[in-house]
Amino acid sequence: MPANGRKFVRVVKYLLAGVTVFCVSWIACVSEWHSVRWRSSRGELARAMSTMRTIVAYSEGKLAEMDRPTPLTCDSLPVFPKLSHIDRRWPGDRGDAQEWQQVAGTRVSLYAAYYDERATQRYVRILATFHGRNYSTEDTLFCQTRSRNGNSIEDSVEVVAAKPLEIWWHKWDITVSEVDTPLLLSCPLTESLYGPSVVSVVTEPCDNPSNAFQLEPYKEQRNKKRMFTICVKDMNFDKDISQSLVEWIEINKILGVDLIDMYVDEVTDKTKEILLHYRDKGLVRLFHVPIKHKSDRSLWQRRRDHILTYNDCLYRNIKESEYIVPLDIDEVVLPKIADTWPELLTRLNKYGWNSSQRSSIMIQNVFFFSFMQDINKYQSISDSGVMNKIYVKRDDVRIKRTNNLEVDEIELIVDSNNLSKEVIDVNEVDKVLYEKYKERCGTELPTPKLAKDVVSSAVTSPIGFYSKSWMLTKKVLTAFNHYPLQSLGALGSVGWSAPFEEVQLNHYKESCNTTVVGECARYGRRARVDRAALRLRRRLTRALADAICTGINVI
Repeated sequence: MPANGRKFVRVVKYLLAGVTVFCVSWIACVSEWHSVRWRSSRGELARAMSTMRTIVAYSEGKLAEMDRPTPLTCDSLPVFPKLSHIDRRWPGDRGDAQEWQQVAGTRVSLYAAYYDERATQRYVRILATFHGRNYSTEDTLFCQTRSRNGNSIEDSVEVVAAKPLEIWWHKWDITVSEVDTPLLLSCPLTESLYGPSVVSVVTEPCDNPSNAFQLEPYKEQRNKKRMFTICVKDMNFDKDISQSLVEWIEINKILGVDLIDMYVDEVTDKTKEILLHYRDKGLVRLFHVPIKHKSDRSLWQRRRDHILTYNDCLYRNIKESEYIVPLDIDEVVLPKIADTWPELLTRLNKYGWNSSQRSSIMIQNVFFFSFMQDINKYQSISDSGVMNKIYVKRDDVRIKRTNNLEVDEIELIVDSNNLSKEVIDVNEVDKVLYEKYKERCGTELPTPKLAKDVVSSAVTSPIGFYSKSWMLTKKVLTAFNHYPLQSLGALGSVGWSAPFEEVQLNHYKESCNTTVVGECARYGRRARVDRAALRLRRRLTRALADAICTGINVI
């Protein structure tokens, strides 16, 4: 090949090599640029997805609960106060034990502490009160938790910030400023408790505490977990209620209630005898009230006080009972088709009750006022067409004296759907039972209230008004008289309404007192014959014939 040709070929090769290098470099740069953009975009997307997953998991795991805590450290171990044994069982002697303990330098008083392992995150829950309305304005409190080995305290302490939660809704009772508000302090733990421990609450992480509560981790359940436990708030009766109390306990026993936790303030000696009798039979547990009744405390303050009782009952039972049921002794949760509460629960499952989605089953209220019970008068009204005025008495639970109420007209509504097929007669078996009771007790067996009070208000309370609830202990964070206030987990609505055709709350009241006075005319003007409870009459009569002898005092 000539020299000029070879030179031309070399030049072409150099040019091609240069172009190739340029192209490769350009492609590499573009690729890197796109890679950087993609990594950045992917990183933002990943962070967004991670945050979204965190929020979802956070909501599903524990609503309004923080992640596992970061404990604080102390240079020196805080000095621990002397522990005192507090026996809250009634009528045991309270002795000189300090039932309420103060958090030094605050308006917070502590009642009791409980270990809570219902969620993956373990907590110590402390039931407390503070003097005031809005705890968010208060300083942060800290929980100090230590393990116990016999009578000695181990030389390590875990300190975390307490999470306060008012057990109250601010829209209630907004007129009074001087109040004591119930409070739940939640102390998250880095790990489970495996032995006896002690918890204290302080204002600074490493302060020497002025209070201390013993904690006992739950032992393995040897016995079968109870299904239903009734919680009865502060019993304060200056008259003998022994007969009513026996009837109420026996009817709940028939309905399948496993245990009744009763909080006692002041009762008569005869009522006390009844309570101790059923305690010894294992049907009830008796406890002192957290706050004793004071006549100068307002109705709304007493309701706050009662919240402490209900939440103590809740946390006593979170590992022992599937449900707690706050009830008064003039209230009966009455199945209309099922014979017992467990059977009713099975039926409610078919209606859509799902314990994984809701924390309570709400039951509608029906009032049975004593002034409505003269069925003969209704008969004469029906025959003559003349309406009589009925005088309504007020009872002892009023806060201040007001004018007595009158119901001008009571219209009797005839509703065949509410008529039980139970035949109201006394057969030979019943006669034997009555004679047996009279021979044993020296007095006639009174007719049970649910058998003689068969006229109710024709107005059924809307769900949420005067309702009562079966509260699922694994889901409820704080409890109120009628329904849960706060629940664990991602629950939209905490309550599920039970079908009225399946169950109702029979609420036997003497009169329209301050709890319903604003609506007395509404509930008292129209009445209905409601014999749904008569299907239990015979079983209750048999139970009462063998029950402890009482007087004939009935509320």
